[in-house]
Amino acid sequence: MRIQYQIAAACSAVVGIAGIVFYQYNYRMPLKDYTRYALYMAVLDDEICRNELEGNCIGGKEIIFPEKSTSLQYRYHLFLQTNRKKSRKNILHEISKMERRLVASKKYMHQKKVDLDIVHVSQKRE
Repeated sequence: MRIQYQIAAACSAVVGIAGIVFYQYNYRMPLKDYTRYALYMAVLDDEICRNELEGNCIGGKEIIFPEKSTSLQYRYHLFLQTNRKKSRKNILHEISKMERRLVASKKYMHQKKVDLDIVHVSQKRE
């Protein structure tokens, strides 16, 4: 009878530890935070692109962006999809990189517009 209690205690301890491990790896951030981060990233990305590219030309054609509401809606859904498997820490790190890039992109706003070339860069997959 005593062995049965020990087995039951060991099994419940294993189930408890497995539950804690499962929770740690499958923790989801609250939906409100997740959507707020995606919207903030969409706004940052839109501003960065407009600062760096708007008014420039590629192959003689001027780069024109759609109106902000359309552009933000597309980017918002894009970031909702791409951030699905990321942790809060990774998303906040990405946001901080985007904020730094936004500050750096402001220098392009008042520069003379130029004709840009498309360069294909090959990347090694890791």
